[in-house]
Amino acid sequence: MSDESTLGAALLDALAEAGIEVIFGLPGVHNLPMWSAHREGHPRIVGVRHEQAAAYAADGYARATGRLGVAITTTGPGAANALAAFGEAATCGSPILVIASDVSQALRSGGPGVAGSPRGILHEMSDQAAMFATFADHGVIATTARSVDEALAAVHDAVAAAAATPTAPRYLGIPSDLLSADCTVKSGSTAVTSTIAPSHADIAALTDLIDASPRIVLWAGGGVVQSGSDGERALGSLADRLGAPVVTTYAGRGLLADSSHIVTAPVHEPEVADLIANADALVIIGSDADGMNTRNWRMPRPERVAAIGLGASLPRTFDFDVLVAADLVVTIDAVLDALDSAEVKQRQAWADSSISQRVRQRLRDDPATSGPMALVDAVDSWPDDGVIVCDMAVSGYWVGGYAPQPHPRRLQYPVGWGTLGYALPAAIGPAAAGLPTLAVCGDGGPMFALGELATLAQEQLPVTVLIVDDGGYGMLRYDQQVFGHPERGVDLLTPDWTALGAAFGIPVETVAEPADLADILARPSTSPRMIVLHDRFLPPRTTSPRWFEDVG
Repeated sequence: MSDESTLGAALLDALAEAGIEVIFGLPGVHNLPMWSAHREGHPRIVGVRHEQAAAYAADGYARATGRLGVAITTTGPGAANALAAFGEAATCGSPILVIASDVSQALRSGGPGVAGSPRGILHEMSDQAAMFATFADHGVIATTARSVDEALAAVHDAVAAAAATPTAPRYLGIPSDLLSADCTVKSGSTAVTSTIAPSHADIAALTDLIDASPRIVLWAGGGVVQSGSDGERALGSLADRLGAPVVTTYAGRGLLADSSHIVTAPVHEPEVADLIANADALVIIGSDADGMNTRNWRMPRPERVAAIGLGASLPRTFDFDVLVAADLVVTIDAVLDALDSAEVKQRQAWADSSISQRVRQRLRDDPATSGPMALVDAVDSWPDDGVIVCDMAVSGYWVGGYAPQPHPRRLQYPVGWGTLGYALPAAIGPAAAGLPTLAVCGDGGPMFALGELATLAQEQLPVTVLIVDDGGYGMLRYDQQVFGHPERGVDLLTPDWTALGAAFGIPVETVAEPADLADILARPSTSPRMIVLHDRFLPPRTTSPRWFEDVG
């Protein structure tokens, strides 16, 4: 049997047909049929150094492109290594597919098609898919294929689900003997994602709330981005119709970048918080109103709150006056029609359009925050067609929260689950798709994935790794200071970055001040490089120890 007629080859064919140009993974003894079946026309396989990096890279690719990100792992420990990154994708609603080999069906104690009990096969687990199924509340589907048709159907379903709103990761386990099985008929069903329309009662209730609320703030999240240009068009039309300012979650950064309605400063800053609190109504669109954006649901808010969106978590957040569980584009268009039919007048903008500039200027003028704002301003020189990936680090919190974005999908910020070490491996994803990528890190996060410097060098990926070295876990150091605890476990030995880069053939440049970064970042490299800044920054108000500070 030819490698080109196996299930492994058919899976790669299906991914190529879906327009996926690159996937990420590690070879293992059980998943080698995926590598041996690879040929021209298939997605390029970027070999990373750890399975967690494969899933992070798939996540980075998905967030940047809007297409399904795919990671390939081997059985048992290989699949388990991907779990933390899979959890980040699940909590952020990022469409990735982890394809993991599983042990041979023929060798299992129960025989083909039966899970059976562990009997000592290399890498064996009693239920490998169960690890990933723990994220089912986030919409995750974790399956183990027992036939060629089941495996192909699962891949087709994952491709279709990536275009849905909301979306979620998928896990597919495939027994090793099935991966190498003959698959001359490349069958598989493609899921059809149906549009959920709002009821007439929902539209009437939302229209009445809008009519009774002269001053409305729109809160836009990643669901608007996931809805593509139609979602952004609908959001802009509603903002124009209502004269409403638009605030965004981290996932919504870059929406309506050229609109006078957009507020690009974070909702945690007092000026923006006051704007929301003093409105007559807040309308949340395409967001699950998570704890990090809402200060664990204790943010100041107006008397009326409505939401448009889908997902199990939204009803568990606020007490909504109106909650429309339906497609946001269809719902907004229906509301606009209803407003016209009710002859509700076009509204003029009621909020100060300079609010974002005033917030940033206040932070620049404050000696405590002028340094990190200089970093934010310098990052603004990164090309518009590039991608910025932030780590869970003080520098990442500043850039992720305060750097204005020229369009959606330019910024990635792992605030869903908050996995430290995201930026370096996730940057592999968009860079492998040809997008110049800036990874904003502290000195602790890259240590989780130093092996991926080898991936950057081997693949010659256009990644600039920006490291703000404050000698340890700066956020945790600040937490201990605020809580009055001794500083323990937060001061770290950091490497000689220049020598480390040289070991991989990656050039390293050290800068003295944040402002020195602007000219360097304006010229992205076509190959990997590292930039190091030694500095300590006060965390921004987007971090929980500062959520409820008095306005100074």
